Amino acid sequence: MTKKSPTARPYVDRIPLVPVGPLTPAVLAECSSWLAGQGYSPGSAASIVNLLARLSLWMQANDARVDQIGEALLDRFVASEHSRAVVAATVTTCMGTMRRFLIAAGYLVTSESELCAVTEAQAAVTAWRAWMRDERGLLETTIEARCYYGAGLVDAVATADGTVQWSRLDAATVNVYVAERGHAYGVVTRAHIVDAVRCLLRWALSTGRISRDLTAGVLKPPGTRRTLPRGVGVEQVAALLNVCDPATAIGARDRALVTMLVRLGLRAGEAARLTLDDIDWAAGYLKISGKGREHTLPIPVDVGEALEAWLRVRPAALDRGVFVRMKAPRRMMTPSGISGIIARLSGLAGIDRIYAHRLRHTAAMDVLAGGGTLTEARELLGHVYTVTTMAYAKVDLTSLRALTVPFGQVP
Repeated sequence: MTKKSPTARPYVDRIPLVPVGPLTPAVLAECSSWLAGQGYSPGSAASIVNLLARLSLWMQANDARVDQIGEALLDRFVASEHSRAVVAATVTTCMGTMRRFLIAAGYLVTSESELCAVTEAQAAVTAWRAWMRDERGLLETTIEARCYYGAGLVDAVATADGTVQWSRLDAATVNVYVAERGHAYGVVTRAHIVDAVRCLLRWALSTGRISRDLTAGVLKPPGTRRTLPRGVGVEQVAALLNVCDPATAIGARDRALVTMLVRLGLRAGEAARLTLDDIDWAAGYLKISGKGREHTLPIPVDVGEALEAWLRVRPAALDRGVFVRMKAPRRMMTPSGISGIIARLSGLAGIDRIYAHRLRHTAAMDVLAGGGTLTEARELLGHVYTVTTMAYAKVDLTSLRALTVPFGQVP
């Protein structure tokens, strides 16, 4: 008999080779098909199905049926798995994907009491959303951003059961929240947080939830004074392109993205929302959607070549987004994902970290440096008013030198 070494790695309790329980075999097979459709690799799919088989075994031991699957049951399952001497790694890495499958397949149900339970804090945020939409006429993207940055202030003055104590809301509490919420962000995002909080306070005042205007007491984040737009140099753009390997799918995607941002000046959100239907190859135009508006831009030769090279190797995805994730689930990228690619490439290129908006500034500055007008730059960037584009005139050194009076001469 072989004696086990005291230093041998412990193994988790194995599930039966033939899965048992209420989820076999139909639900497990359905999960395998769903994962394949989402683009998961066979190895990743096997780990997720294995976790689902663990859930099925646990449900059999606890006399649970398929129609009883809910958040409470999944919490009990996770707690049971974490109580073992050795916890399966899939409980941590695959639980979110398994939950998404159960929701998509209609197995993860919520009790009627959970559906109807809305706390006072949640109701307040919902009312604030309606006020911004109906009274202020804000776009949905703006509403989402302000709720993302400002809704936490409601939770800061709410009790454990969700009751909001508006009387606790004062300037000191607001400033503590603004400082903590903006700690991990830069100057621009901190200004957005202040705007969201002020909007929330104006709504609370107009609806009688607070009795005095607190917006004047909200401190401004340091360094929010408007600065000159900053682009990147030709050498930095070349460095970004050099680290994109066109022989790989991810390299072709990143190269097409960098080229498009530098030449067309797209916002990260505009690049993320770009779909295959927005490309008119016959006419040579792109339809750009952003800030609630649409405009068309011509496709330069270098942009068209890089875009074609990427689309030839673009993997099958769940939607028709031009720039898609390379990992499952393969779908349209988010604006933060687009900007994250540029940040990653700048790190690989060994240059200062930059993000997608710096490349947008570069496109506008290149137009003016090449002799273009502010109107042409405005059309490229999709600005509604020329005054918005006038910020780039401050960095057009060639034109500014022509206006400079030589020393000692009176105009």
